[in-house]
Amino acid sequence: MAISNMAEPPNTYTFEHPVLGSMIGLVPPETPDIVRFRAIPYATIPGRFQHSIPLDNLDTHSRIFTQPGHACPHSFSVYDDQSGGPYPGEAPIKTSEYDCLILEINVPKSHLEGSKSDKLPVLTYIHGGGFFLGKIDAQHNTAYMAQHSRTIGKPVITTALQYRFGALGFLATPDGGKNFALRDQQNALLWVQKFVIGFGGDARKVTVFGESAGAVSICCHMLSHVPSSGPLFQRVVLMSGVLGPMMTPQPVANATKNFSDFCTSLGITDTGIAALENLRALPVEKIVAASEAFLHPGIIWPPVQDPSFFRYQDITWDTSPILLGQCEWISHIIIGTTGFEGAANRPVINKLTPATFLAQLKTSLSDDAAEKVMRAYDIQVGMDQNRFVTKAMRWCGNLIFDAPIHATINHLTTHTSKCVYRYIFDIRNPYPNAPFYQQAHHWVDVYFVFRALQFRYPYEYLKDLSDTHAELWIRFACGEEPWSRYNASGNEVDGERVIMVADEREGWVEKTMREYEEMSKVEWKVLDELWEAWEEKKGAEWFPLNMVSLKHLSS
Repeated sequence: MAISNMAEPPNTYTFEHPVLGSMIGLVPPETPDIVRFRAIPYATIPGRFQHSIPLDNLDTHSRIFTQPGHACPHSFSVYDDQSGGPYPGEAPIKTSEYDCLILEINVPKSHLEGSKSDKLPVLTYIHGGGFFLGKIDAQHNTAYMAQHSRTIGKPVITTALQYRFGALGFLATPDGGKNFALRDQQNALLWVQKFVIGFGGDARKVTVFGESAGAVSICCHMLSHVPSSGPLFQRVVLMSGVLGPMMTPQPVANATKNFSDFCTSLGITDTGIAALENLRALPVEKIVAASEAFLHPGIIWPPVQDPSFFRYQDITWDTSPILLGQCEWISHIIIGTTGFEGAANRPVINKLTPATFLAQLKTSLSDDAAEKVMRAYDIQVGMDQNRFVTKAMRWCGNLIFDAPIHATINHLTTHTSKCVYRYIFDIRNPYPNAPFYQQAHHWVDVYFVFRALQFRYPYEYLKDLSDTHAELWIRFACGEEPWSRYNASGNEVDGERVIMVADEREGWVEKTMREYEEMSKVEWKVLDELWEAWEEKKGAEWFPLNMVSLKHLSS
């Protein structure tokens, strides 16, 4: 079914959930076979910097779930500029510190009207945003995926969840509070486990997919204690995100210092619990402003190594592939990146020259290791700035995303029995006014997998690429192999490793690693060389790209 941005009024649908009771959902004209239940609260927040409390019922809530809910407070978004502008007809999304823990669930209407004896697989989305922004909005509407699942005869239930982020989600507090965001996500996934059966879903067939920080979140849950009720999901799709040098849970000592520095940035001179009470008394707008301005060497608000959440006492960038491999309840993984992750880091890289780039490398690596990186990317001091920026953007995307994902895949496929399906999304941003136009930049796949922006594509063939993207994820959620497994030692026919490549010339096509190298002119060995250059930093917390140093460099 072709997607258009229709303005017809939607219908409503009343459903009697066996536990939650009466629920009124939405049947929009653009997804006529799907009932959308929007902004369902899954937990409450008793107070700022406190863990959320799961909701077991909807007794105190309206029974009408037809309108968008509130997002976690934040002040800006990168999505509208890159996706061709604001979504037509979508009202500005409001924010709320205490009403943002919501999820949506999209169910085939025929399934709600039937006996529901055949339980449907569940496909759940965790949004990205660097742990400082994000929301359920029109661009991330999973109802279009649910509609497509009906079209291809592979019906699934889709869900998406919100969580706290920034300081509200990740500030470690003196009273022991940590990882509020991850606990929020856990409560949302527990809600799905508990209540999806009432919608006709199969709680034993839940696939979670996440992009960037959403994928990092999934990795954190794979390293967490399994709830007493059992695993929260059975299959995962990791889109441009795993744990690595820039995205590893930080030690408690660092988190404690961050709390002190954060208070100082707000003019709070008290310490400990007194400082926490001062933070709780501030308007949320001040918390958000300070949160978004806060400087951290790596990701702005990383998770914290908390033994009450994580199964492991010491998680480092180099051991995370090993620890992910020890997650015994996940056996099937889709994992991949976009074709040019680092294109989105152009504003950061533009602050550097080849000389200052080398100097930055030497602040975190030995001279020998820094020179190895320079050689791997063919960067020379004094080279043309345009050539340098292109190579340095590639390096930036490699260090944050490609190299950790490459290392994770290699470990999973050589040291575990997990079924791994590797992909490269090399379709470029199609919107002429986007700052990253014609780049396969970080998060560009979000504009395709949901099928929500098809009305805006400048070329019809892009709709087919979008439909196939959604279909592959749907088939995976249904228990199928989406494409040939990735084998680090190569396939049985010619010894070549196989990946799925999406590009505008051939669509979604399986290729060998060698074929992709020839097509893209990007060499896989660079990722291995980069990882080898980091060998001296094994077991240490460090940041290949120090955001604090870059800030000082540009000021």
